[in-house]
Amino acid sequence: MKNLKLIALHICLLVVFGTLHAQTDPKVDFSKALKVGDNFIPPSSVQLMRGQVKKIDWKALENKVVILDFFDTFCGTCIQSMPELQELQHKLGDKLQVFNVAWQDKATLDKFYATNEFLKEKHVNLPVIYADTYLKERFPHQSAPHVIFLFKGKIHAITGNRLVTEENILKLYNTGTVSVPLKDDFGKGDLAGQIDNASQKNREGVWITGYQDGVPAESMRIKKDSISGLIKTSFYNVSIYDAIQFTWAKIRGTQAQYIPRAERRILKVKDPNRYVDLSNMGDMWYSENAICYERLDKIERPDSARARMVLNDLHNFFGIRSYKTMQEIDCLIFKPCPVKPYTGKTLEKAMNYANSSVLAVMTDLGEQFPPVLDLVHSKEKIKIAPYANLEEFNEQLAAYGIEAVLGRGMQEVLVVEEVNQ
Repeated sequence: MKNLKLIALHICLLVVFGTLHAQTDPKVDFSKALKVGDNFIPPSSVQLMRGQVKKIDWKALENKVVILDFFDTFCGTCIQSMPELQELQHKLGDKLQVFNVAWQDKATLDKFYATNEFLKEKHVNLPVIYADTYLKERFPHQSAPHVIFLFKGKIHAITGNRLVTEENILKLYNTGTVSVPLKDDFGKGDLAGQIDNASQKNREGVWITGYQDGVPAESMRIKKDSISGLIKTSFYNVSIYDAIQFTWAKIRGTQAQYIPRAERRILKVKDPNRYVDLSNMGDMWYSENAICYERLDKIERPDSARARMVLNDLHNFFGIRSYKTMQEIDCLIFKPCPVKPYTGKTLEKAMNYANSSVLAVMTDLGEQFPPVLDLVHSKEKIKIAPYANLEEFNEQLAAYGIEAVLGRGMQEVLVVEEVNQ
């Protein structure tokens, strides 16, 4: 359990970018891949299950917008989006045809649909192309959901699931075109390499741009180029706030032992939505507000010193400053209490936590309660089963001399403020 903190923080980063990783295949034959603007080359046959479509006539479907929604049974985001796709199919059925596309076999999918109460409750019954290899070869990807817009026999968009909206479908149907951010899981950021003057390539400098179409979101990365010998510090297609947050995480002595939730974020700025996707717009917000950053230099420095330089670049470029401070906020406070043996129901599906600090991090991740303030600092291993409410949580915690109470406490927060508001 010693790696639970790292696991929790990694999961948090996945949530920030709004995507879950699917199966990966390092041996991708890009010679078969299709791009936006290409003619769609349909498979000669597919294996279909569910839905009302028993056989696909790709020629007849050219007069409709066709959505290919690649998904995985273990992808929560994919499952969450299916009722929305079903609703669009029901509403726009004369103009739209949605296909879920899966690489798994029929037996696996039959079990998945038979046991998924959420999809049954939402009456999801979209046609599913299963055991697919052909379409995945034409539209290679590493993460799901992965969505393709087809119309009139052409590929009009390769994008994320959040862009499958009534507005975008009707725009494509009525005008024959739609403009949405490109999702390319194999794209690579290279701001410095975009300089036209070849003599200036591989030189030291700093580059900051807006959103780069087709480049996957990536948190801070430090890598030495084996050819030029330059050290490249970079991040791509992230919010200004996340860029600052990643940078602070690299500064020695300031690593937070908690999930950086919204409650720990203080924005003293004119337009907070410029820094964070407050409206939960997803891909479209990032295409308008995300930033990319590269720094190339020759001097070897500790990560913490390099992060200080990056932070200074961000502060100067955006006219802001950021700092950590303590502030009183709403908390779930872990307090010592008399030990009381647990006498409740059997602890099924219980998880083991190395100590109370790890439990606090994982409880934060669930966001069922306000941020956790651990005043116990117990080194004892803790076993906790799923619980429905605070009372059930406390019944289990009492066995370890811990009580969780709602209250106010001093917590570390990250402040971003504009210098000239």
